[in-house]
Amino acid sequence: MAKTKLLKAYFYIFGIGNIITSVAIPVFFGDGVLWYPRSLPTDLMVGSIYMAMGIIMVLVAKYPKKHKGFIDFIILSNILHAIVMIFYAQKPIHIYLDSGFIVTMGIIPLFLYPWPLRKFLTYNRSSDK
Repeated sequence: MAKTKLLKAYFYIFGIGNIITSVAIPVFFGDGVLWYPRSLPTDLMVGSIYMAMGIIMVLVAKYPKKHKGFIDFIILSNILHAIVMIFYAQKPIHIYLDSGFIVTMGIIPLFLYPWPLRKFLTYNRSSDK
């Protein structure tokens, strides 16, 4: 039960964090931490994805066990995003802050999700209806 409460807290904290940082990073930190060359369409695209992810994380926080697919998406997408960012980092701050934050966001659910409930690689036809 404690892990479920931590998983709920994770979704609230990182969800709100995603919403805030998708707006605050470009506005408050500007060119000091952003990637080059600057591209408004790219900044808006990445920001909108993390804004949407944050909103869904806050909504999922109430009943996280019911959203296994979304939790899988959070884990995989953030770990892969962090790996790509490490290879293309332009400054050490991108590796330590950006990639560090993103990989942390992807790894935490691995420890909090009740994996015995997951039942990987099983198929239940009744669940498709």
